[in-house]
Amino acid sequence: MIGIRRLPRRAREFLVVVAAGAITAVVGLVIVGTVTGSSPTSAGPARPAGGVPGLGWDANLYPLGPPPLAEKTTVAGAQAKAGFPVPLPGTAAASRAYLTQAWVNTHNGEVALVFDKGKVDITMARAQYQNPLSNFRAFVAQKRKNGVTAAAIGQVNGHPALIITPNTAANRSNKAVVEFDRNGIDISIYSNTYGTDTLLAIARSMQ
Repeated sequence: MIGIRRLPRRAREFLVVVAAGAITAVVGLVIVGTVTGSSPTSAGPARPAGGVPGLGWDANLYPLGPPPLAEKTTVAGAQAKAGFPVPLPGTAAASRAYLTQAWVNTHNGEVALVFDKGKVDITMARAQYQNPLSNFRAFVAQKRKNGVTAAAIGQVNGHPALIITPNTAANRSNKAVVEFDRNGIDISIYSNTYGTDTLLAIARSMQ
């Protein structure tokens, strides 16, 4: 993914559901509109590095938002609730042995996997775009507007991928990011620790 990944939705009582849904809708539209310059087409790139401004949670602790917006689970549990296969990587930087947490947002089906206490985060959800390559090209064309100076198109197992190289001066999230589409599932890999070469290796290993 990268289009700019949707922020998590609601859950609790009816009022909390409505309030969280409204916040998510507004923030999601603003972020995705920035990427494409038009209507939302993806769920994409750089998820905030620390707290989510105005929403009060720490994305490092709660990649999909705090409970009850999302719940901690297992890979099997996330797969069952999301309704799509949740592939796992198998590299030295990220593998099942290094899986720290698994999260799922039961309202929109987004999944987050946290490896090695946050050194690598992987999020995935059903793709909202029709053409991943066009979506990624739109992001690259407006990379400075999206707060990055180095964004390019690459490949993951023959499929187009969006690759963002962090820049401490200009990349607001300062994360390396690789986003790609796998059978209609938008997958984004983030890291403050590793570079894009490592993230590409992680992406190619996901089975």
